[in-house]
Formats: sequence, structure tokens, C-alpha cells
Amino acid sequence: MSTLETTLEAILGDPLRDARAHGAGLGYVGPDIPLDVLLATGRPVCHLPWHADRATPFADRWLESSFPGWARSMLEDWHVGRFSCLSQVVFSRACDASQRLYYYVCELQRRGDLDGPAALIFDMALVPRETSLLHTAAAVSKLCSQLGVGSTALGQAIARANRQRHVFNELQSARGDDGVIHERIARASLYADLAPVLEGQLLQHAPPTSGSAAVRKRRLVLAGSAPPDERLHRAAASAGAVFVAEAHVHGLTRLGLPVDEATPDHSRAIAQQLRSSSIGPRSFLDRAAWLLDQARRAHADAVVLWLTREDEGLGWHVPAQRKVLEKAGLPALVLTGRHWSIDDGAGEAIAAFAAGGFA
Repeated sequence: MSTLETTLEAILGDPLRDARAHGAGLGYVGPDIPLDVLLATGRPVCHLPWHADRATPFADRWLESSFPGWARSMLEDWHVGRFSCLSQVVFSRACDASQRLYYYVCELQRRGDLDGPAALIFDMALVPRETSLLHTAAAVSKLCSQLGVGSTALGQAIARANRQRHVFNELQSARGDDGVIHERIARASLYADLAPVLEGQLLQHAPPTSGSAAVRKRRLVLAGSAPPDERLHRAAASAGAVFVAEAHVHGLTRLGLPVDEATPDHSRAIAQQLRSSSIGPRSFLDRAAWLLDQARRAHADAVVLWLTREDEGLGWHVPAQRKVLEKAGLPALVLTGRHWSIDDGAGEAIAAFAAGGFA
């Protein structure tokens, strides 16, 4: 097992290890939260982990059926004290589920039915106009104040976050034929900074796609909802295909392009980067054009649109996405209203799609 694989195994096996070891960790939930600000705290930073197959009796008492499985898993773990190693958790308002979970956590804590870390919300505005940019810049400044982050620390953290952005974008560009390892890298990077490990292994861990006697694998893009783990990737691999890009909020390129380090107004620079890079469900993104661009950049042969039944907002874009993919001659497997736990035959459908030559 390589150093990278060993690192991934350790992180995914125990995402909260660093937070427990150092204490007063900082958690976050959802897309479009400024990584730069989180890193500037100098504390262990970790997206709240989830478990696709766990029972959630406490969460089921409070959360309606419209809450996705990851939210139920998080509330259950919060209830049993798994997040006691975190002092604060920042929720994103750029995602309906994370915003609603924030309000439920606050109310349950007010009632005395839940302990654990303090809940904060990052109130980003995504409308493409100056007032929204100013609102988001103010939200960045407010989050800095809530987390005790000063200007010098924030400037240093922007450089560190940009390092991660550069590494992930390079990794996506150099991506080879092992979709499973790339999914695990993307997921593990929610819980720890992998840039130091990845920088020395980018080319080593990208299997060659040309000049090899091996048969070229059919190349797929996975779009829509973020799956809980690598099960869909393994399903594609079982049929001789590979996911070479993920067009969802937990994909490798989720951090977007670098923040302008030369701009003295750090809050505004971060706000501008967040708005330009947002791919969350509330972003003003032309999802059809963006998906086609992702597929072309990855030299994909086909696209899999996998959406959970709770991601109703993303479902509205499916007709336009199908239309633009059909016009471009890219086959698409559309799986909507699916179970987040992937226990409803989605993996088998993907394997059949790939094995059948996208028929």
C-alpha cells in the first residue's frame, strides 16, 4: 500500500482523529464555506462526516423526510456526542439542507435535547450583483470575528488554501484510470489537508492513459448529487469504465480557482472567489453548459446523472442537461429520485450502462 493509500485509509477510517487529538476542532457542513477563514483559525478543520448505512433513530424523531441521509447521519452522531471534539460548526446557507439542519440543531440545543459544539451559519449571497458581493464580504468578515481570525492570519491562510486549490486542479488535469482512488482523495480532503501528501505523488498516482497495452477504459462523468462514498465508482469499474470527473459539490475541483492574494481587502477577495466558483444548489450556474464543459474537459464518453430524491432543486436542471448532452452526442444515464444510501440498484444500472456501450 502506498503512502497516499495509507493516508487515505487512516483519514476515512477516522475523520475526527486530528480534532480529538488537538481539541477545540472546527467543523463545517455544506458547500461554499470559505476554507481560507477556517484554516486561519489554526485549529483542526473537518467537514462533519457521515455514515450511509447507520440507523438514525434520534434524527428520525425530528427531521422530515425531505432531509437527505447525510443530514440524518450527522444529527445522530451529534446526539451521541461524536462531535464533542469540535467547539464550533459552521453551516452553509448556500445549501437548503445544511441551512435547515442548522436551525434544527439550534432549536434542539435551545430545548436541551442536544449538546455539543456551537452552531454558526455562513450567510453567503449568490445573486450576481454588487450588493450581494458586499453582503458576502460582510459575512466573511463576520465569520472571521466569530472565529477570532485576524488579517495577518487570514492572509497566510489564503496562501495555504490556494495551495490546496492548485493541487486539486492539477490532480484533476492529470487524472488517470483509477476513479476510486480519486473519489477517496476528494472525500478525505474534506477532513484533512492532503496537499503535502499529494504534491509529491501527483504523477506517480495517475496511471497512464496512453502508450499502454491495456484496453482504454470507457470514460464517464458523475454529475448531480454527491454520493456517500465510492460505491458508484466501483460499480463503473466493475464494467470496465471509470469516472474521470465529478460534477457535484464534493468533487476534486470544488474549491475553484485561487483567491487573489495581492488584494488587500481579503474579505472581498474571498467573496469574489466564492461567487465565481460556486457550484452549490443555490448558485446561479448554467448547469447544462457547465456539465457539458466538465465532460469535454475530461474527454468523457458518457455522463451519469445521479440525483437523490431529496435534491429536488437539482432535478429542475435535468431536462436542459439531457438536451445539451444529446446535442453534443454524449450518451447519458439519468437516475433521479434515488436513495442516497445506494441500495436501490443504482450501482447495477451504472454497470449495465457502461458494459452495454452506453446503449
